[in-house]
Amino acid sequence: MIRHFTAKHGAAVNQGNIHMDRKRELDGALVNMVVKDSQPFSIVDDCGFKELVALLDPRYTLPSRRVLKEMVVKRYEEEKMKAKAVLQKVEAVSLTADMWTSINMDAYLAVTCHYVDDSAKLTTVLLGVLPFPEAHTAVNITAAMRSLMEEWGTEGKVTSIVTDAGANMVAS
Repeated sequence: MIRHFTAKHGAAVNQGNIHMDRKRELDGALVNMVVKDSQPFSIVDDCGFKELVALLDPRYTLPSRRVLKEMVVKRYEEEKMKAKAVLQKVEAVSLTADMWTSINMDAYLAVTCHYVDDSAKLTTVLLGVLPFPEAHTAVNITAAMRSLMEEWGTEGKVTSIVTDAGANMVAS
């Protein structure tokens, strides 16, 4: 049948590729769900989720937690590269920065970048949420923010930085 299809209609159809294309599509949808809905990687081990997936497409085999994590990390890296490429073309950005402490008393510095894109739309990119175990001095905060600006290629483009009224944040 494949020989006939190739002879009469052009390229051969590989039935395995059709299945692989569907698997890639479903894997991508799973990654989107985990990212958009903040689902844990362990969702692939949940009985109810497995039953739902089996009902929707019994041929689909869920990835393991480890493989799902690798897929999410890969997607993150791809999206980060795209965002960095866009930021390289932007002339000016504004940053917002905030120090916060988790319920476990772990400190973090979050820095977000804002800019107006080619279609005059305000766009936001999270540059990072960094663990901040060192002292919350202006010098340390400045060093962390400069490191993020260098990593994302925004140094020299920052027109303003908005923070809370914390003395250390204002001084940085």
